[in-house]
Amino acid sequence: MTLLALQKNSTGSWKSNLPVLWLAVFLCCASYTMCMPFLPVYLLRELHVTQADVNFWAGITFAITFMGSAVMAPYWGALADRVGQRKMAMRAGYGLALTYFLTGVCQDVYQLLLVRVLCGVIAGFVPACLSMASSSLPEEKMGWGMGLMQTSIASGTIMGPLMGGYLSSWFGMRASFYVGSAALFIATTLVILIVHDASVITKGAREISSLLADLKKALENRELLFVMAMFFMVQTCIMLIQPLITLYVGQLMDDMGDAAIKMSGIIFSLSGFTGIIAAPFWGKRGQRFGYVRTFCVVTFAAGFINLFQVFIADVWQFAAIQFVYGLFLAGAVPNINANLTRVTTKEMRGKAFGLVTSAQQFGGVVGPLAGGFLGTYMSTRYVLVITGCILICVAFYSYLTRVRNAAEA
Repeated sequence: MTLLALQKNSTGSWKSNLPVLWLAVFLCCASYTMCMPFLPVYLLRELHVTQADVNFWAGITFAITFMGSAVMAPYWGALADRVGQRKMAMRAGYGLALTYFLTGVCQDVYQLLLVRVLCGVIAGFVPACLSMASSSLPEEKMGWGMGLMQTSIASGTIMGPLMGGYLSSWFGMRASFYVGSAALFIATTLVILIVHDASVITKGAREISSLLADLKKALENRELLFVMAMFFMVQTCIMLIQPLITLYVGQLMDDMGDAAIKMSGIIFSLSGFTGIIAAPFWGKRGQRFGYVRTFCVVTFAAGFINLFQVFIADVWQFAAIQFVYGLFLAGAVPNINANLTRVTTKEMRGKAFGLVTSAQQFGGVVGPLAGGFLGTYMSTRYVLVITGCILICVAFYSYLTRVRNAAEA
């Protein structure tokens, strides 16, 4: 198929592609947040991990998935250039559906660990869908269409924990994994049957650069390294507390039963609400006042708000602080992403996004491991305070090394 034919097909198919891709991303994100935030309770209730060890195993099971994804992301990205994103979506979607089903039938923590490794290795459904959306959208609809796709991620983040909390209390915790598996199967099937992959695939010899070569190239761009480091730090802070929240809510409520799971679902959903409310606002502020400057403001404010965790006395105070914290932290990723396009050329943009994804995934490895380790030896409220201190340090570092230097130059 010629480039002209592909462009014609793209123009005619985006109206049918976009709703299906939106629904597929929504179902994938809802499936994830329906199950994963409650994994620590699943370890306690269904896999009979002791209370003393649950923080450790929660951190390990979260981190191992991100490790697999970080290692495999460059390979899947290179393969997608040859076979197309539609086939990558099929591989990842059906593969994730299988891993969710297997998680529901696990009988001990070692089986769960193996399934989580497999989940990380085959992940990549949402990036493939976003790539297909961007390939099929006409240029004049690109900003609107990709903004619409971002709402599917936020909406899934809102609905998933709510559905997971009630499914777990009504039908048992394993039911959430089975429903998540079915949702992913349906989403993938819809993409295969309806979506046309409009990406241009160049046939013939292709050089697939290695991760080491990409890293060597990145070392020549100090601004790209800064963006990678900020993605790593923000993701680490996000994941540092995720394995601990459900258990912490149970402690605040003096109840590790269904009420704690439902309340945890509500608190996890707050991040989706804050993303919808605050991300566009902070994105506009970044465009007006500077992306790094705005990044400094939101990370400092989020970190400062988190210091108040030490004073909370009940679950409603915790929820309120988490909401305000999320309103500021929601501005971090949009401004880092925008800064990435400023500091890289179009020729290295794909490579840069791949490296940034790997940096973010490695943050997903370090965060749960550190959170599980710290949660074993100290109260969760102090882990939250440590997270706030890290964000404040990130803000000061960014200001001193980027904003102030730029002003003095």
